[in-house]
Amino acid sequence: MHFRNILSVLLLQVGLASAFHQHAKRGSETNATLYAYGTNASAWPIAYDTADGLLYIAEDSSNTAANLTPLTWDLASITGECWIANASYVNGTAAGSMYIMEQDEYAVGLLPKAQAAYINGTVSGFALFASQLVYNNDTLLEAQFWARETDVDGVYGLTWSVSDDSPNGDFPVVVKASEDS
Repeated sequence: MHFRNILSVLLLQVGLASAFHQHAKRGSETNATLYAYGTNASAWPIAYDTADGLLYIAEDSSNTAANLTPLTWDLASITGECWIANASYVNGTAAGSMYIMEQDEYAVGLLPKAQAAYINGTVSGFALFASQLVYNNDTLLEAQFWARETDVDGVYGLTWSVSDDSPNGDFPVVVKASEDS
């Protein structure tokens, strides 16, 4: 009987320990590729247009007719203080940091590479929540990415939505990262 009580207590402790065990959170990623998932784009990479400085969802991220070039990304985790999504060309040269261009109908593009996103106690910018790219506006984590139709077949502009309105032909997308090996 005494052995059974000890065994019960041990099993209870093992059960409680596993119930309260904290799982390791996913960390930052380097040399990752960003992919968009949505109605008309399933795992299409995010590419950069060197002419207009904007990001595009493209079936072919090397589409030279659309002036696109592929990128790799260094992405922070939501647990870190640095909320910067830094892009590089495939040759390793820095391309810039992801930025929402409010003045350009909330298109998402690149600006010169940022160094810090934690300013005066405010945290904002892009980071990974598991494998999904989210934006922190210092209050909420948001994922309001949309694909905007372009004149080029198989290419959509990556935009940010400030409302749930969807212009004709636009559709919401989830942006996820996959670390290249």
